[in-house]
Amino acid sequence: MTETQTLKTLQLFYAGTLVDAVRQYESHGILEDVTEAKRREQEAAAPGQLHRLGITSPEALFGTFQAVFGCADWTTESDGAVFRATAGSCLACAIAKKLGAPAPCSISCINPFVGLSKSLPEPRRLEVKETLWDGSACVFELSPA
Repeated sequence: MTETQTLKTLQLFYAGTLVDAVRQYESHGILEDVTEAKRREQEAAAPGQLHRLGITSPEALFGTFQAVFGCADWTTESDGAVFRATAGSCLACAIAKKLGAPAPCSISCINPFVGLSKSLPEPRRLEVKETLWDGSACVFELSPA
């Protein structure tokens, strides 16, 4: 197996594990509580994560996470002060839909990106315009905080 194949396999396993966790939390009636607890943890950990990964901009944030996790196919653009990230596919969302699992969006993607965006050197407020769970793309807009 090549290094690229190994990375893709690990990314697939990771997405599957995220979806399974959401499915298990839901089956035990604790998904909302765990999602909120993880949101707080992710917000607290965000500054250190950005520092360790050398992320200082919205472009680097989405580019790095796409390269490392390979879950969503983010494309990015700036329109003045507003930064937009769009994904037309998401591995976790596709797996969850196929398995009939709950949406993994908040716990595995939206909340982490909200915390990380707030912690950028130039803090940003993330607004979710659309998700692949309910629409045709994930669209996140980041504005100056």
